Amino acid sequence: MHKKSRNLDEDTLLFGISIWEISGIPIFPIMTSTISSLFGYTPNILRTPKSPQTPPKALPASWYRSPEMYELERRAIFSKKWILVTHKLRFEKPGDFCRFEEAGFSFVLCLDREGNLNGFHNICRHRAFPLISQDEGNAKILSCKYHGWSYGMNGKLAKAPRFDNVPGFKKEEQGLFPVHVHVDNLGFIWINLDSSKAPIPWQEDFKGVDTQERFQNFDFSQYKFDHTWHMNGNYNWKTLADNYNECYHCTVAHPDVANLADLSYYYTVSTPGHIQHFSRPKEDKVDEDIQNASTYYFPNACMTVS
Repeated sequence: MHKKSRNLDEDTLLFGISIWEISGIPIFPIMTSTISSLFGYTPNILRTPKSPQTPPKALPASWYRSPEMYELERRAIFSKKWILVTHKLRFEKPGDFCRFEEAGFSFVLCLDREGNLNGFHNICRHRAFPLISQDEGNAKILSCKYHGWSYGMNGKLAKAPRFDNVPGFKKEEQGLFPVHVHVDNLGFIWINLDSSKAPIPWQEDFKGVDTQERFQNFDFSQYKFDHTWHMNGNYNWKTLADNYNECYHCTVAHPDVANLADLSYYYTVSTPGHIQHFSRPKEDKVDEDIQNASTYYFPNACMTVS
């Protein structure tokens, strides 16, 4: 799975999750209305009818580079919305863990002895020191290398040296801060960083996204996790979202795609939470039966299955 946002990592699954790429229709109104609604107001593009001669406009340039806007996005989007991060194939044995970062928020997913997939913020409850410094691995406990506090894979505090007799200290109240986790019907893992106990339901934004008819051509139980690939970039996450959701660049930047697909047929279908991409092979490639399904998931993920 590739994932991109501001200075975020990019993971790659063998079955090709790419968190970025899309079609030739204008997506500016879609992005403008979506982002604006999350900030609590309706932009003019929705309030005032436009004449057919009025061209669509993109988001203001400042929204891609303003530190204040990015901090607002961290609070209104990345701290509230469900985000696609990886697949359950990465967690096979109790103790398996993976570290992630979304918009500067570091968290850990891990498999406990009961087979539960849990998520926690990657900070010790004592002095907020990072618990995990590796991207992935296997461990019996999550141990802080600062003062030696340790936690089980269920997030419960296991040991806090010399705190047994501290007045008012309650071990059961010092577990790791949880991260909401959802595993969809295809085995993909989503997280929500909302600090409340009841975040928005996953189905509110992504109902049906894991039961798309075009996914029936793929048996995800037969895929295996292969490797990850990382790239850091100094750009705002919306830059990648814009890129993925247009295919204007495809003939130049992706000549291999242009050689296989009939780009004159390329189109997308937009919903509030995701955008589906459709294409067909060129006439001389039909017999090769090359199948793929690409989807963009708001805010910063995309997947191509082939």
